Amino acid sequence: MARFKIPGSFVVDRVDLTTSEVAYGKHWGWLDDAAIVQIYMHKMQAGRPLLEVEERWALALSEDIRSGDLPELSPEGSGDSHELSAVWIYLSLSWLHQSGLSEQQLFDAIEALYSDFEYPEEMEGFVKYMPPPPGGKGGTSGMVERLETFLRHSEDLYRQR
Repeated sequence: MARFKIPGSFVVDRVDLTTSEVAYGKHWGWLDDAAIVQIYMHKMQAGRPLLEVEERWALALSEDIRSGDLPELSPEGSGDSHELSAVWIYLSLSWLHQSGLSEQQLFDAIEALYSDFEYPEEMEGFVKYMPPPPGGKGGTSGMVERLETFLRHSEDLYRQR
């Protein structure tokens, strides 16, 4: 997987993750323990009900984080792997888009993510070696437009859930 950490504050500004989604983000290395604490603390402060394990994360002290003395997060239920990866496609692309990378670095990272996520169709429009969609603008400017459209649509979708 492409390696970068996404801060909890970035996540809570965009989507209210389920337990399975948090566990997925931790498993693939996008969320570190401090980010998870931020996510669950935000949920607690917003008055959302938490599972016992989530509450333990929300109330974690700095020493708990440093020592790694926090409970394992297990995915709730079976969880649809496409739904789990879809939210992380959005979050990782959103993080990369705002990160200040050059266009070359951005699209190199997107290409790596495309492979990591096992070539999801929703990412094809902004992968350098893929052709533009029928009638779509080619080149970097077309990929940037499609990426920004995808991010706006995804942001709307995840804010409504």
